Amino acid sequence: MAKKRSGVSKSQAIRDFYNTNPKAKPKEVAAELATQGVVVTPQFVSTIRSNTKRKKTTRRPGRPAGSTSAKPRGRTPRATSSQGGEVSIDSLLKAKKIVAEMGSVEDAKKALDAFAKLMG
Repeated sequence: MAKKRSGVSKSQAIRDFYNTNPKAKPKEVAAELATQGVVVTPQFVSTIRSNTKRKKTTRRPGRPAGSTSAKPRGRTPRATSSQGGEVSIDSLLKAKKIVAEMGSVEDAKKALDAFAKLMG
């Protein structure tokens, strides 16, 4: 099990330092924190600084947070059959599954005819 740290985290120490010294350079921050016993690299300071700035602008303007009424992304699905009487690949694959379940094309036709009588 991991040990719990006591005191302030390195990231929080960097953020606190920048709150009091907003114009400080990463090397200056790393050096000052080292005198306080917090060992960090200038690169780590830069990373924390940029992540802190980025968190303020995570949402894109114009989109309400959690909106479900937004237009869905991507292409809209194609219809399974067209108006001209053509049959799509999707429809043929579904028909193939039905024929496989029924055993033969003739049995599938009989089942569809019976279904048509029930519906109409």
